[in-house]
Amino acid sequence: MKKIEKFKILVLLKPGDNQPAIERANEFARFMPDIEVTACRIINEYDELTRQNLEQQTMRELAAIAKAHPNIKHFVPRVLFGKNVPAAFVAEASAGGYTMAIISANKRNQIKDLFVAPIDSQVMRSITIPLLVVKDANAPQRLDRVILLAIDFEEDNHDRKLDAVLYQAAKIFADEFNGEIHVANVVSPLNRGYMGGNAKPSKILHPEMPRQRSDVHQDFVEEFAKHYGIPVEHTHVAIGRVDEEIPRLCTKLEARMVCMGSSARSGLLSPMNSSASELVLEQIKGDIFIVNEVQQYYEDEVKPA
Repeated sequence: MKKIEKFKILVLLKPGDNQPAIERANEFARFMPDIEVTACRIINEYDELTRQNLEQQTMRELAAIAKAHPNIKHFVPRVLFGKNVPAAFVAEASAGGYTMAIISANKRNQIKDLFVAPIDSQVMRSITIPLLVVKDANAPQRLDRVILLAIDFEEDNHDRKLDAVLYQAAKIFADEFNGEIHVANVVSPLNRGYMGGNAKPSKILHPEMPRQRSDVHQDFVEEFAKHYGIPVEHTHVAIGRVDEEIPRLCTKLEARMVCMGSSARSGLLSPMNSSASELVLEQIKGDIFIVNEVQQYYEDEVKPA
């Protein structure tokens, strides 16, 4: 897997004084002074007559933000114009050679959200680089050390590359910010049959004792934990829905962050796609770190024909 040599972080600034995303970047920079932070403001209400004045005004605002966050030694101001804010941000994230992006969570409006998805949801669904969504800049001070790594072992074709990327991210967060990695797996209550593509739970191959699916998944989790050096007491298996059990576990552990991926294949996450992470975000107090694509970390590998 490709090693990250330098951290370049893209931060989406929103209107107003409350900026959890840049506050989190400032916290990162306190422990990782070499990171480069690009503070991006996207202006979506403009015309050609006002564009230049808006850009100058915004650059002054970004200069004030840089001054207010002295931990960020490598602060890069970025002003973009685009009618569609999520699309403009995702395009910049894809083209700019960034390591990860940070955005602030939007407040939910149940009626409005039925018709137009919030900016954070739209970004979460389509961004191609790892994304950190921050709800409360002060959450780490209120919560415990736990960084919860949510792995989907339900997939017929489990992506171990995604496992590696998620673990690497969780380890960086844990090492730099005095965190403690826990790994969780949620077992779907749906009965998909014992021969769903994985021979391990087969009654034929294991006739000596019928096994509960939760026991099988506990084996998966412990095998994962052993591979990455995570204590077995930091493993968790729950039966239910991802969007219910992960928040419940976060509350129990007072987790400061959840790391999870999305899947385009079969498995527990696929029916909801990225919406699983969106539903988790709504219910937890800490941050959520999402990985949608992993190929950029394996560019040197030869793809199968």
